[in-house]
Amino acid sequence: MERAVAEVALPVNADRTFDYRVLPLFLKEAEVGKRVRVSFRGKAVEGFLIGLKERSGYEGELQPLLEILDPEPVLDGQRLELARWLSEYYLTPLGIVLKGLVPKQVRVGGRPGRTARYVKLGVSLEAALAQLEGLRGPQQRVLLQTLLRLASAPSEQELLAAAGCTRAVLRSLETKGLLAIEPASGPPARDFHEPPSQVELMGEQQAALSRVIRALETTAAKTFLLHGVNGSGKTEIYMQAAARALALGREAIIVVPEISLTPQLVARFRHRFGEQIAVYHSGLTAAELARQWARMVRGEARLVIGVRAAIFAPFRNLGLIVVDEEHEPTYKQDEPAPRYHLREVARKRAQLSRATVILGTATPTLESYYCAQQGEFELLELRERVVGVGAPEVEIIDMRGERPSTVLSKRLREAIASRLARGEQMILLLNRRGFSTALCRKCGAVIRCPRCQIPLVYHLRAQELLCHYCGYTLRHPRCRRCGSSELLFLGLGTEQVELELERLFPAAVVRRMDSDAVRRGEHGPILEAFRQGKIAILFGTQMIGVGLDFPNVTLVGIVSADTTLDLPGFRAGERAFQLISQAAGRAGRGPKGGEVLIQTYHPEHYAIQAAAAQDYAKFYDQELRFRQELGYPPFTELIQLTVEGADRARAEEQAERWKGLLADGLEVLGPVAGLPARVRGRYQWQLLLKGKDRAALHQAVRAGLEALGREGVKIDVDPGL
Repeated sequence: MERAVAEVALPVNADRTFDYRVLPLFLKEAEVGKRVRVSFRGKAVEGFLIGLKERSGYEGELQPLLEILDPEPVLDGQRLELARWLSEYYLTPLGIVLKGLVPKQVRVGGRPGRTARYVKLGVSLEAALAQLEGLRGPQQRVLLQTLLRLASAPSEQELLAAAGCTRAVLRSLETKGLLAIEPASGPPARDFHEPPSQVELMGEQQAALSRVIRALETTAAKTFLLHGVNGSGKTEIYMQAAARALALGREAIIVVPEISLTPQLVARFRHRFGEQIAVYHSGLTAAELARQWARMVRGEARLVIGVRAAIFAPFRNLGLIVVDEEHEPTYKQDEPAPRYHLREVARKRAQLSRATVILGTATPTLESYYCAQQGEFELLELRERVVGVGAPEVEIIDMRGERPSTVLSKRLREAIASRLARGEQMILLLNRRGFSTALCRKCGAVIRCPRCQIPLVYHLRAQELLCHYCGYTLRHPRCRRCGSSELLFLGLGTEQVELELERLFPAAVVRRMDSDAVRRGEHGPILEAFRQGKIAILFGTQMIGVGLDFPNVTLVGIVSADTTLDLPGFRAGERAFQLISQAAGRAGRGPKGGEVLIQTYHPEHYAIQAAAAQDYAKFYDQELRFRQELGYPPFTELIQLTVEGADRARAEEQAERWKGLLADGLEVLGPVAGLPARVRGRYQWQLLLKGKDRAALHQAVRAGLEALGREGVKIDVDPGL
C-alpha cells in the first residue's frame, strides 16, 4: 500500500502535527525533510513534511498537500531528530522549531539556474574611501556607499535594489575599477585585514590540543571546557582542532557570541582555510544566508563561523563544534521561541553526530565549571598568557570620592591623556546604550513608555526618547503628566560618555560601537580602522568587551562596573565578574603591557574584587555558596512562565490558575509583575518553577498546557542561562 498520508509540522501554537493527503502527482516527490504548502484554517501555510504513512488516525476527510516546495530535502534525519529534541526539551511546538532551522530562501537541489554574479570592491577599502567623495555622479556615490555598508558581497540584483540605482551606474563603477563583478562561491574577506601568522603552541596549549584531537579521532561525543586566561591562545587551539577535523573528512562549526567578533576571526580562519569557510550571521542579507547555506550543502564550505543560528548548519558529517566565549548571555535565545541555549543545543547535536565540543572562555559560567568539576565535561586549563608581556595591572577606582556628576574620574582622565601622548590606543566600556533617562523638572515624573511603563532612554544625536523594549519613540520630548518640556537628564549612557570624551580630548579620534551607532556591515571597517591605528579610543557596550585582540591597546577603562552589578536577577554578580574580566583581557596583548581601570560605587563587592584580581577560583567558590544557599542553578532546575494579556487583572488571574496547577509538589515563586510589567501594551505576570527533578518540572508544565492551553503564555526553560 502506498504511503499517501503526509504528517506535517506547521509553525502554529499547537502541540501536535497534522495529516494531509498526498495527491498521486506528488507521490514520487513526497519525502521527509521537504517543505510543503498546505491549507490551514483557510490560509496557505508552509510547513515541514516529517513523516509518511499508509493511513491517518483522523476520521474526517483529509485535505491535500497544495505544493511540495523543495526538489530535495532541506533537513536530514539527524537535524530532524535535533528539532524533535528542541521541541520536547524547550516545550515548543515542533513546527515552530523547524521554521527557525532553515533560511526561508534556501533551495536545495533541482536544476541549476543562471549563475549569479556578485559585486565586491575592485580596490582596497582605503582606496575606495579616498575616491568616494571625488565621484561626480551622486548615484555612483550612493551605490558605492551601499556596498560598503553590506556585510558581505551582494549579488548585482541585491545591490541595485538596495541602492535604488540602475545597472548603468554599476557598469560605470566597474569600468573605473572601483568594483569587481564575478561569479562567487563565497564572500571575499574585504572588511577586515590581518596578516597571516604562524604560531607554535606552548606546553599547556599542546597538551590541550592533543586531548581534543584524540577525541576527534575516536569519533565519540565529548565536551571539553577550555578554561584559558585572557591571552592564553585559545583561538589557535580552535584552528588546529578544526584543521584536524577537516583532515579527517569531517566538518566544523565555530560559534561566537557577537557579530562584532566575526571580522577578526574570519580573517584569521580564512588565512588558514581559504574559501572552505562560510560565514553565517544576521548581518547578512536573506539571500546571502541562503547562499552560504547552499555552499555548505554542496560541500564547498566545510567550516562555518557565525553566531547562534550557525549551530544548525546543514553538515552531514560534523566533527567539531567550538563555542567561543561560552559564558556570554547572547547564547540564550529569548525571542522568538524556542528559547534555547546554544551550549545545550551544541551538546545534543554533538551527541547525534558523535562530534567533539569545545567550550572556550576565560570566565566559564558557573554551570559549565560545575559540570567540569563533576566530571560531566573534561576540563582543559590554560593558566599562562602567550601574548603580551604579562597580565595587565588592574586598579579599582572608588567613585564615591568623585563629584556626583563625574563621568570619567581624574585617574582615568590622566591615564587616557598619557596614552594619547604616547600614540597608544585604548578601549572604554559602558554596558548601557543611549544618553540618559529623563525626569520632568516641573512635576518630578520619570518619562516612561506608554506601552511598557519603563523609563525611556534619551538619545542625544537622534534628539528622541526611546524604549529599548518595544521601540516606542518620543521625538519631541515632553512630560506625559504635565506637558512640560523642561526635562532633567539623569544616569549614564554611551552617548553621554562619547560627548565627554570628545570634550576632554578634542584631538583624539573616538569611535563608539553599540547597536545604536553601528549599522549592518560596519563592524569590520571600524575594527580595521582601529587595527590600523586610525582610531585612538574605541568605546562601547559589551560587543567590544570580548574576543578582540589588538597589541597597541595598553589601557582598558570600565566606565561603570555597576550597570551590570545593579541588574535584577541572581546572575548579576556573575555577569559583572565576566564583563570586567573579559574587558580587562583586551589590555596588554602587545609588548608595551597594559593597565585596567575599573570605576565603581561598590568597590568592596566580591565580584569586582575577584575580577580585579583575575581570580576565577575565588569568585567561583563564593558564588557557588550563594547559589546553594538560595537554591539556584546548578543546584536546581528552573522554568519561567510569563503570562501575558491586554487586561491586567485577567492576566494576573490566569497566572494564578497556572500556579494552582503547578504548585502540587513543586516550588513555585510568584506570580509577580514582570520586569517590565508591560511590554507593547500587554501586561506580564511571571511564575518561576524550581526543583531538582528536571523531568518533574517538564511534566508539570505539559500538564498545565493540556489543561489551560498555550494562549498568552511564554515558556522559558533554563531562564537566564
